[in-house]
Amino acid sequence: MSWRKSVVLVAFSVLLLPAACLSATYRAVDVPELRESIAIVADLSGQGEQALLVGQDHRVFLLGDDNIVPLIEGISGQISALAVGDVNGDLKNEIVVGTDGGGAVYSFSEKNESWERQGQPQYLWDTIHRLEVFDFNQDGWGDLLVITARGQAQILLSSEGVLHPFWKSKAGEVVVGSKVIDVDHNGYPELIYAFQSGYIGVLEWDEQQFATRWENYPWGSVESLVVIPHQSSPEWLVVTSQKMLYGWRYRNGEVVSSRIIEGTELGERLFYFPGEGLLSLSQKTGIALFDLQASSVSEKWRVAGLFGNHAFYHQGVAYFRDVNSVYYRLVQGDANWRVFLHNQEITESVAVLQEGGELFYRLPDVAERLGLGKIADNYWYYTLGEHELVLDPVAMSVQYDNLVIPMKNPILQVEGAPYVSAEVFPLLGWKVDLDFSRQQVLIRRNWGWWL
Repeated sequence: MSWRKSVVLVAFSVLLLPAACLSATYRAVDVPELRESIAIVADLSGQGEQALLVGQDHRVFLLGDDNIVPLIEGISGQISALAVGDVNGDLKNEIVVGTDGGGAVYSFSEKNESWERQGQPQYLWDTIHRLEVFDFNQDGWGDLLVITARGQAQILLSSEGVLHPFWKSKAGEVVVGSKVIDVDHNGYPELIYAFQSGYIGVLEWDEQQFATRWENYPWGSVESLVVIPHQSSPEWLVVTSQKMLYGWRYRNGEVVSSRIIEGTELGERLFYFPGEGLLSLSQKTGIALFDLQASSVSEKWRVAGLFGNHAFYHQGVAYFRDVNSVYYRLVQGDANWRVFLHNQEITESVAVLQEGGELFYRLPDVAERLGLGKIADNYWYYTLGEHELVLDPVAMSVQYDNLVIPMKNPILQVEGAPYVSAEVFPLLGWKVDLDFSRQQVLIRRNWGWWL
């Protein structure tokens, strides 16, 4: 059978979708370069040039708009965390890499346009989940905040470029959120952290040691911690299992409550995107963006069917990672739908059009792949094994041998060829699923087919 290459003719507006999908004004686009990787937004040069730094398997690279720049190769262990900062006090940023298993920490400096490892790795004996570099004691050497896979927070102080374990969070507690920021604008950054059990505290550097400056016990276990920077005083928020959102900030020499809001719509993980709002990741209701107001949160949009466990913002685009370590970009929905047969994309091989809020597929384009045999050169008569199928656009039916099966949707005729809706495919042993959140048509074998 000859295949006709054709542009996909989809004019499908969200206004024509079922009511449950009206909010799907965004869709997810796979980013294959980030599959099974760790990605952070970082300023390697220290000149305010934000780039996407990626750790994948045993290598580190920069991901640009259309290119990959290799930086580091051959790291022992699977890369599980990345950070950028001045660890050795030379006023240049280093790349700090954490790995799984033994939890090794490596530091790399740029010399002669290549990145070289500095010193020996340090082992924390737990997979490193997150890394950040800050100068807690303001001695000119970058210190390291580590969050391990078991949920323990550690601070490693840098002494002339050598990292030494100095502080650990309480044993048995799970850190579910942390942020390092100068709470009171005294020049020293504080660590704000929250335990899953229902505790939030602020840790500060005081007289050559870390001390708890403030703590609180909100109602319920803590699900998420998010910090909103502000010129006068940053605000930190937690969402609890009771779906209460609590906020605090430093004012007039003390920490005061800034807001208490009931946020039943908020997900388990929150991320603040400057100028956009609070991005909410829920395993029940999908991804949503909220506007944070004085005494309430207002939903701006929601995409059901998209589920993630991490997100970041880069160059005006939101990225999120799902439980399978697949990264996606959230982009505005449009009229371009992609068609897949199992896992094979056939978008360019099948013409699709929209009529009355329904998608119709040009049957001759997919007949052979669906196991149909064409009788002579007639687009309306096919064989399926030993059976014969006849399409009748006038009667809106499909005749299967001697059985006439009425169709709910019409069978369209365009330039002498039939276009059929998804209801015809189960008769052929296939099913069609529409993934509205990703704007994809998925055609799969129907193994429960009754014929």
